[in-house]
Amino acid sequence: MENSKFSYYPYTIYTYDSVDSTNAAAKRCLNMAGTGMDLTVHVAGEQTAGRGRNDRSWITTEDAVLMTIVQGTKLSMDKIPILNLVAAAAVKNALTKLTSKKVDLAIKWPNDVLTAERLEKVCGILSEVITVDGKKFAIIGIGVNLNATSMPDDLLQPATSIFLQYGKYIGVLDAVKEILNEYTVLYKVMMKDREAFLKDFSDSCISVGRHVAVNDGETVRYGIGAKLAPNGQLIVKFEEGPSEVVYAADVSVRNMGVIDEGSARKLLPKRKPAANKGAFGKAALIVGSPKMPGAALLCAKACIRSGAGLTRALIPKELMPSFSAVPEAMLLTDDSEADELIEWASVIGMGCGMGVSRRTKELLEKALRSGKKCVIDADALNTMAKHRELLELLHGNVVITPHPAEMARLVGSTAEDVVKHFSPTAISFAKRYGCCVLLKSATSIIVSPEGVVRYNESGNNGLAKGGSGDVLTGIITAMIAQGAKPFDAASLGSYLLGTSAEKALDFLHNRFIAASDIIDIVSSELIEKEI
Repeated sequence: MENSKFSYYPYTIYTYDSVDSTNAAAKRCLNMAGTGMDLTVHVAGEQTAGRGRNDRSWITTEDAVLMTIVQGTKLSMDKIPILNLVAAAAVKNALTKLTSKKVDLAIKWPNDVLTAERLEKVCGILSEVITVDGKKFAIIGIGVNLNATSMPDDLLQPATSIFLQYGKYIGVLDAVKEILNEYTVLYKVMMKDREAFLKDFSDSCISVGRHVAVNDGETVRYGIGAKLAPNGQLIVKFEEGPSEVVYAADVSVRNMGVIDEGSARKLLPKRKPAANKGAFGKAALIVGSPKMPGAALLCAKACIRSGAGLTRALIPKELMPSFSAVPEAMLLTDDSEADELIEWASVIGMGCGMGVSRRTKELLEKALRSGKKCVIDADALNTMAKHRELLELLHGNVVITPHPAEMARLVGSTAEDVVKHFSPTAISFAKRYGCCVLLKSATSIIVSPEGVVRYNESGNNGLAKGGSGDVLTGIITAMIAQGAKPFDAASLGSYLLGTSAEKALDFLHNRFIAASDIIDIVSSELIEKEI
């Protein structure tokens, strides 16, 4: 039952202290009162069962806009989705006016309003259609993070509030009224000149002209958001196959920072010709086990070949004969020397081939507690997932390099869920634990502790085999040793590994690329590009 009702021409606004969801309340009123409920608005102070797309729960934050617009429409079913776009544009325009143009917002097709720079969500929209007494009604649910002073740490998609981002307090009812003002104007524009409306919308839509990932609930495909269709759908030119009209799917923007050769050159640490080996850093590797000597060897060889000045490896003594293949590495075999090694190092790389054991846990804890720059991979990640208290030791100088299954263990999910929510999972983890995340896949995402995102699209399926991750750990460790910031080193390492695999493809079939081949190509890549 509503708490109050008042007119705000041409709308009738119903308010509730608490409701399951404003969309549900709107539909109940329609079913009871029939077509007389056209142009009504339902506003709640709290939602107990709010929903987003794909039945995701809507997290109600303090002092938020929780509203639903009910509008009768003669639009055909294929045209009704354009009302989503009208609502998103109305929210963007309203918030811009209410903050005296202090906000810089963008729209992600079809239903999210984000901060333009960091792409943090401030508004989500969920539209539905029902028929009552033979008349179609659009039910447009709008949720705006307005005045929240904090946001949950474990959100799949990064979010913020207008107050957190811009320091501006806005009354909920003031926001509701301004959104309705803008919606009324934009709806008339859309009905009179749809082409003009879509052109203006495209200018504010970050999904147009950008690399996007399209998730239809079963598969994720990549392409470029080419333009909007006449009814507001997104036309995507997919990497594999022709352009297609996307009617309904999760579409995430991917080129916030795609790493290419030019950006890689800028990220690579400079090497002065007259410098000695001490100028290029001290890399400590804690790697290997009797059952997995190859992982340790690949990591060490990659670290040395990628330019680390001095490399020391703490390994089980059984691996000593194997390391004759890497004469440049100085070896330690007594764990009692771990403290001295960590103190000596400018960066620590660990986890490759170590196995999940008490030894791995103890050494990982030492490395993390040191505050030193660390690259954490493989069994060190699996150990962290098993001993979750270690997660709290992560810090801004740490890079973790999981693949989806390892990330799933870290977040208590499944690999399928991680793939489905690829970017949000990486971003949420990086911000929650304040570390750098390199989540590996065909297209990898690299996230800074602050939530800055880069993507690496280089590489091929020759990398999809054991050993590639060990090489990557060695490369990143070497880059940090030479002075690269952890976020830059992770970005550069991912790119170099990928471009090396692409170059190896020129003379090796994918199935014949071994991780050791890639190390050799990394060297030639560095020499040829003089980077």
